[in-house]
Amino acid sequence: MFYIQLKQRRWNQPESPIKKAASTCKPSEVEAINQKSFKFALSKTTEYIRNTQQACYLEFRLFS
Repeated sequence: MFYIQLKQRRWNQPESPIKKAASTCKPSEVEAINQKSFKFALSKTTEYIRNTQQACYLEFRLFS
């Protein structure tokens, strides 16, 4: 029963943009979308790490 609930839940989720693109676009366009998504994720991860390091540094300076 739990498996059925998970399976139905996945059916209700919207399709990802990459899967939609894959059905209508050429492989090179899908690769471009993947590359763009990768670059975006990498920039956001880098930004998050940088902000975390800065916050830790400032807290260290504040409380020491």
